[in-house]
Amino acid sequence: MSELMPSEPSPVPASVAELTLLLEPRLPDILDLAERLTAVESGSFLPAGVDEVSRIVAEQLVALGFTTSWHTIAPDRGKAFEATFETGRPGLRLLVLGHADTVWPADTTNDWPIVTDAPIMSGPGLGDMKCALAMAVHAIEAALNTSVPGIATITYALVPDEELGSVDSRSWLADLGRRTDVCLALEAGLIDGGVIVSRGAVGAMIITGHGRTAHSTDVTGESALRALAPLVEELESLTDRDRRTICSVGILRSGTARQVVPDHAELHLDLRAPDDAAGRSLVTEVRRLAEARAGDGITVEISGGITRPALPRTSTGPVYTLAEDLASAAGLALRRIDEMGGSDASIVAQFAPLALDGLGPTAFDQCSRAETVVRDSVVPRTAMLAALIGHAARLAEHLPNQEDHV
Repeated sequence: MSELMPSEPSPVPASVAELTLLLEPRLPDILDLAERLTAVESGSFLPAGVDEVSRIVAEQLVALGFTTSWHTIAPDRGKAFEATFETGRPGLRLLVLGHADTVWPADTTNDWPIVTDAPIMSGPGLGDMKCALAMAVHAIEAALNTSVPGIATITYALVPDEELGSVDSRSWLADLGRRTDVCLALEAGLIDGGVIVSRGAVGAMIITGHGRTAHSTDVTGESALRALAPLVEELESLTDRDRRTICSVGILRSGTARQVVPDHAELHLDLRAPDDAAGRSLVTEVRRLAEARAGDGITVEISGGITRPALPRTSTGPVYTLAEDLASAAGLALRRIDEMGGSDASIVAQFAPLALDGLGPTAFDQCSRAETVVRDSVVPRTAMLAALIGHAARLAEHLPNQEDHV
């Protein structure tokens, strides 16, 4: 790739149309890299595979002049990865953010072939988000091939435990956010130019009941299952989809044998709310209902809460407007999406002033065996990402301390 770097880049950043022409001949290379990354099994619990994905990306970026580093987040996890290109000029600090892990266990590739030569492509983790990782490498190259005025640094970072909630990466992501002015996140885009302009708060909670075990014929038993089972209906009644609020019980676990009174029971909850305040209110209500189940020999423990903050439109608005302007000039339409799922952009945006998510390819059914990517979306989406990188300096007026970014 580095041999394509021009000796004298244009001082004017390229348009989406110009970048599309530059990238169209590169589609086979983008898909080759996407296939190579997808072939690496990098489930969150496969740290060697997670690190191999980062190594392959690092190999590409080093050829473009990036310096790379890895950060240990936990003994049983892959390493957090970041690579930075310094332009040697003052300007804003740009972050391209993705994740190297997938939801898929070892040996998934044995019975799931990777397909990238068809209009609808498929493979374990191709949509979430191996194709986007390959696109980002080529988008950065294309931007550097033309011009990135007003940019001091471009950092490409990969989270190793995103599919687990980025629990062990949280402090590193916070530090990354403090070093960022604009974050461009690589979660999949949606049909008809869908770009993610907001995300709700996401939570996870576990409610544990403790009773007393006994044979079913012994009246001294206290069933933790009996105490917690009514909570399923009570908790799920908190769901109000019109208000984008969800409380879902995904696991009810209890018992050791049919004739034994269970002294232990667990409920695992998934929480979604439109904003952080609504998320906190939902957690409070869950706690109230759970605590009411204690008594008569039953104790209740409650853990967890909101695990990912909301990504508000106030963070994404200026970046989306820039993306819309760039797309419109090329005759393309974008569409705002308010997403209920979480991503690492929400964590980074707590510290970085500006962010936009959903800049990967058009993809469907991520994290399922039906996961697919629309092949025809790859070049336009890569061109859009490259254009945002090239024109990012136009966002300086929306940053605090603007004098630091000129």
